[in-house]
Parts: sequence; C-alpha cells; structure tokens
Amino acid sequence: MSVQPTMQTETFFTIDMPYRERMELRRTRFCGGNGPRVAVLAGIHGDELEGLYVCHRLAAWFEELVRTTPEALCGTVELYPALNTLGLDTLTRGLPVFDTDLNRAFPGSAEGPLPKRLADAIMTALTGAALVVDIHASNIYLREIPQVRINQEFRELLVPIARQMNLDMIWLHSASTVLETTVAHSLNSNGTPCLVVEMGVGMRITPEYCDQLVFGILKTWQAIGVLAADVALPETDHAPLIADDDNVHYLNAQTSGLFVATASHWTDVHQGELLGTIVSPFSGAVLSEVRSPTDGILFTLREYPLVYEGSLMARVMARTGGPA
Repeated sequence: MSVQPTMQTETFFTIDMPYRERMELRRTRFCGGNGPRVAVLAGIHGDELEGLYVCHRLAAWFEELVRTTPEALCGTVELYPALNTLGLDTLTRGLPVFDTDLNRAFPGSAEGPLPKRLADAIMTALTGAALVVDIHASNIYLREIPQVRINQEFRELLVPIARQMNLDMIWLHSASTVLETTVAHSLNSNGTPCLVVEMGVGMRITPEYCDQLVFGILKTWQAIGVLAADVALPETDHAPLIADDDNVHYLNAQTSGLFVATASHWTDVHQGELLGTIVSPFSGAVLSEVRSPTDGILFTLREYPLVYEGSLMARVMARTGGPA
C-alpha cells in the first residue's frame, strides 16, 4: 500500500520572549515513503539570504511534485529556512542581544542561555538525517563562487557526495582551521553527514547560483533514494575543482583606500595579471596594484570597495587544483 505524501509547516522549538511574544523555529516537511530523510538549513547567520531563496525554490518544486506525481517522493525532505530568526529580522549576522554567532554555539545544551538552547534544538531535529546541506552566503564584502567547504577530517565521507552537488569547487580545509562549534562539524562528528555550501554575497540573492545548487541537491537526493529514479531532473554540468591549503592564495590590501576591480569574478588569471587597483578618494593617485601571484582561477573577489590595510580582496586557486 503506497503512502500518500504530505506537506506541513511545523514548529520544532519555541521559547518565551521577555515581553509577551514567543520565539519559534519552524520547518517545512514533505513526507513521502520510508526512504531517507534529508534537510536543508539556511539563515543561521541573519545577513546571509541565499539559502532562504534555495528553500523557496525547493519548496515550490516539491509542492508541484506532491500535487502531480506524489509517488515520486520516496523519503522525507525538511527545509529549515530561518534558524536565526532574530538575526534575520534585524539583518544581523549574529544573535541580537546575546552578541553571539549562533554557528559557534553547537552542539548546544537544553539548559542555559538562548544560543545554546537553539543549537541543541537544531541538533536534536537534524541528528540521524541521511544528508544535511547547510547553506551560507559570503559577507557583504566578498563574492564567492558556489562551493562546498569540507573539513579534511571528513573528506572520505563527504567528497563523494559533494561531487554530485553541481557546484564549482570543493574546498578542503585542514582540521586546525575548522571550528568544532559549528553545526556542520557537530553533525559530522555524531555521524550525520553535513555539507557546508557557500556562495554569492551577504545581504543579496544570486538566483543563478541558487538554481545551480537546487539542481545539484535534487540530483544528490535522487541518488540516495529520496526521489524515484525515473523523476526527470534538469541536467547538471558543473564538475567541481579541488582547492586546499596548498593551492589557495590570499590577496590582502597593502594600503587603505578604494579597491577597483579590473578582472572579472570566476575567470582564469595569469601570474602578474592586474586584478585591480587601490586608489585614493582624495587625489588621483593609485596607491597600490593588486596582481595575481600565480596562474589560476579567481574564485573570490572583493565586492565592497572600501578597504583597510590587510583587508581581503581576492582569492586565487592555483592551476594545480583539478577535478574532484
């Protein structure tokens, strides 16, 4: 006997606020057969909006699926578009009042301050999922290509999954540069696979990046049995490159001023090529030139022009990076 798919929006955490209101964390669930349970997270930082649009696109796709071909949903899909509701309401990266980055409060605890309680509720809701995708945008200063970031500790488990995500790059970070108090590290440590996706710019939506990720998520879910094998999905053609600590070069400002890019984001660059200049807003002087240190791919580029000495302006992946 087949299971009739359902869609519901439900509250999985609530707490009294100081004055009358209640804070709620909500999710949308599409439940089909007895196949795997998967989840998408967004809005853990209140100034990162790309993931909210991804959740919208996925919700629209599954609403149509449940209406037209309900038997094609073989598992459960959970969408968590707003994990830091207070931060989203105030366009603040962290959790207002507590001045805390919610993604530094994991795995949390059921007692104690609000950030820890939120983290504990999120961990309880997600533990045991077949796959979690945690979506982030860059900050307002930098534009990032769609990429998966993976701790080297979990490389063997996560890289094969990340290859299917239709993104442009897989960036492997050494264990020493990855914070253990993030939701992704906490989930991976307890055996729940979690991929961190970063793309776009803070406080903005990049629809083409979001659609690229949506197609990759659907393909990945189909591969693990959430969707029936005969569901027609858009073609995906992004083969990710591998970046790691050895082939990523950081370009930092040598002086303060206004950064004016001369190169385009996500393009091939050559050693010594001019990527931009830092100019004076008070005179016609060019204060410094920003040149590529190697032949490679410009995958991070400064979006906000005002820079201080030491500000990150670009990242270049040397051509030693190959397909994942």
